[in-house]
Amino acid sequence: MQEPEGYRAPPRRRKRWFYGWTIVIVLSVISFAGGVETNPVLGVFQGPMTDEFGWSRALYTLPMSIGSFMGGLASLIVGPLMDRYGSRIIMTVAIALMGLTFVLMGAVQELWHHFALQILGRTVIASTFFMVIGVVIPKWFIVMRGRAGALANLGQRVGQIAFPVMVERILTVGSWRTAWVAMGITVWASSLLPALLFLRRQPEDHGRLPDGVDIRDAGRQGRRAPPVEVAFDRRMALRSAAFYLIAAAVSIQSFVTTSIHFHWYSYLTDIGVSSEAAVISLSLSPLISMPVSILAGLAAERVPVQRLMALSYYFMAASIVLFLFSDNALLSYAFGLLFGTATGILFTVMNIIWADYFGRASIGGIRGMVSPIHMLCNSLGPLTAAWSFDATGSYLLIFTISAALSAVGGTLILLARRPRLTDG
Repeated sequence: MQEPEGYRAPPRRRKRWFYGWTIVIVLSVISFAGGVETNPVLGVFQGPMTDEFGWSRALYTLPMSIGSFMGGLASLIVGPLMDRYGSRIIMTVAIALMGLTFVLMGAVQELWHHFALQILGRTVIASTFFMVIGVVIPKWFIVMRGRAGALANLGQRVGQIAFPVMVERILTVGSWRTAWVAMGITVWASSLLPALLFLRRQPEDHGRLPDGVDIRDAGRQGRRAPPVEVAFDRRMALRSAAFYLIAAAVSIQSFVTTSIHFHWYSYLTDIGVSSEAAVISLSLSPLISMPVSILAGLAAERVPVQRLMALSYYFMAASIVLFLFSDNALLSYAFGLLFGTATGILFTVMNIIWADYFGRASIGGIRGMVSPIHMLCNSLGPLTAAWSFDATGSYLLIFTISAALSAVGGTLILLARRPRLTDG
């Protein structure tokens, strides 16, 4: 049909880049840097430092455990602050402190140096790095929350591949002191400026709604309506049975995965697997978890997140049973792949389930309430495994318990019925 003379079609509005994807990229970079203070990396330092100073494994592990619990307590404050003010300043300070902690670890001479620095490092990472993706991503995405969360978590997977290999290689040609300093500088160089320059609180502050919906278009005829989700506050969440079931399940997960990750390298090398094969096993886990986490994120947009999370727990239980028999390189590689598959699903959907069940408005505060018990279990995992080893000379007992606990966690998740606002 020919347009009337003098008619001008209204100009098409160019589709703007949704800043939420910038947030995803920045969070992925930050999670990469956070990989330095995770248990697979700290576990690689355990051997050379305990050998040089004559510390027991429990003594080496204790400050990390104390710091993890203190970080959980700090999350009671940090979570609501992220809700209210955003994460830019909080994460910039956290990254600066994390890098400083690692650089100073290169100068440790006394046990109290190790305690002071590792308590600080674990407090920082537990209260900020472990929370930021689960708090920030739900504020920017609802419909595409699964894929966004999976992409943001990729950085940590890359860090868990790169940093243990980096430390093991430096230990081969140099010293553990050099390795600490090198990773501290890597933290600063990779993530300090991105966090300071690009992190933002929520899309509404910039004229957008979650998933890139323009506020000006919301509600217009023929336009895509913004998604609607529940909005629980902390008081309402505490009155929901699902809150306690999920909290118990993620606390179990924290105990199990930290004990495995921290003592993975030591366990394999103790039973005769070479250090090179042990590091490859460690690296295979995050390597396979990267594509698995993307698939899990996409699946979480279509399949109830509760089912995916329960599946990951049962799969983890089976993989730990294999770990008990991994006395050669091939079996250790198989365990790395299976455990990485389980954690690839779990660490993705664990950041989604809170927002899916309770909404995004108070997500930082709600997760902050869970964090003390979550991080207490995080702290007890490596420490209990170290005590078990020191007492029995073996990891058999603690890893058998870990497999059983994983199966229990999956059952708790299946029992966690999605709450309704009327329940609170």
